[in-house]
Amino acid sequence: MVFLVVIAAAVLLYFTVGLRLGYVTLMPTQLYNANGQNHYGFEAFEDNQSVGVTGTCRVREGRAVLRLLDPSGKQVATQTCVPGVWSLQLTGYGQQGFYKLYINFDRYTGVMDLNESRNTVKR
Repeated sequence: MVFLVVIAAAVLLYFTVGLRLGYVTLMPTQLYNANGQNHYGFEAFEDNQSVGVTGTCRVREGRAVLRLLDPSGKQVATQTCVPGVWSLQLTGYGQQGFYKLYINFDRYTGVMDLNESRNTVKR
């Protein structure tokens, strides 16, 4: 009986928000029919420090749009993952504060592997 409940819950999740196995910014994450939006934050502790993510997306179906916003809310980088294998690099720099990464999934099935990146930009 418990097995049937678990199967029913997994099917319900698959057809609503999708299945996500992992945590996108910590490990390669397998996604099945993922829908909706995830968001992550990165803090730049000093001016001229770059923050963001690098990685890959391997898409079998659907798409994902990644947007990086600076502390003032201005979009500073964007990339779209469509079927295929893609390298990702979204970086913002200039002012210290809290940068936000938004990922909008639209029936995304595949693997997303993102790693936080940060450097001090020399001018």
